[in-house]
Amino acid sequence: MTRRSKELGSLLAGLESVISSAMREEPLGGTISDVFRALRTPTDRRPEHRPERLPACEGVADAISRARSGNPEIAEIADTFEKIEPLLSWRRRAGSETAEDPAFHDGHANALIIGPNGLEERADIWIGVSLMSPNVQYPVHRHPPEEIYVVLSPGEWKKGDEPWHVPGIGGLVHNPPGTIHSMRSANAPLLAFWLLWSESRISL
Repeated sequence: MTRRSKELGSLLAGLESVISSAMREEPLGGTISDVFRALRTPTDRRPEHRPERLPACEGVADAISRARSGNPEIAEIADTFEKIEPLLSWRRRAGSETAEDPAFHDGHANALIIGPNGLEERADIWIGVSLMSPNVQYPVHRHPPEEIYVVLSPGEWKKGDEPWHVPGIGGLVHNPPGTIHSMRSANAPLLAFWLLWSESRISL
């Protein structure tokens, strides 16, 4: 039987608690409880998984420190993430060298925690984390799967025709399937977890 590390189990439990609490105030999708139910069964990690860092990762300690100023639940998530971050394989978004914002290429990093090349391998559910250096905007994009961000830093989010808004540390951002969306950092690093669920190919 595949065993999950204590740290990864704690991180997933913390994210589930934050999202479930928000669901009591605003519906975020009827399948989210099924997603976390499925996640209670660990999967294997691929042997070729190797930790890797990018230039933007220089800001991860600052981002984690700022996240600790959130509520106790978010602070605990930040503490747990600090323990597993060195195990992650950070990657750039495909095509980042041609992004409209020239600072984006070296100013961002994405890592899958659950999903392809993650700490646990699976195709139906992806849980990852995005990190951006100060004053960087993520390219506007969309994807078929529904998505939820758990925000651990200052920063702004935008979806569809809605104006930019600040969820705040501990805030949630919900993107229905196919919604055009983006995010941008201000004068501090941006750090956020995201959850997508789908059997189709997902592009970050």
